[in-house]
Amino acid sequence: MSEPKKIIVSGKKIIEEQILDISTTLANNKYFFLTGIVYQPNGIPLEGAAIVVYEIYNDGDTENKNLVGITFTVEGGVYGISLLIDKKYCLVTYS
Repeated sequence: MSEPKKIIVSGKKIIEEQILDISTTLANNKYFFLTGIVYQPNGIPLEGAAIVVYEIYNDGDTENKNLVGITFTVEGGVYGISLLIDKKYCLVTYS
């Protein structure tokens, strides 16, 4: 396993520059970042909703599932979670 890549920026540099543009390439492509927006029935984005994420098996059978994690929506109903590629997931939203 390779060493994790670290980018260290001093506080002085952050204060001096105010905006930093740091680009890097990550070798780990086992994950993807899923984002979305949760809406209320009236079409308004829902802030503070919980999204429970399960990994599912057996061709989408939602009875056979494993809890992956929970994320929450922020302003504008937006949420995000990092997931493994080549897996199947079921997302359940609670408000």
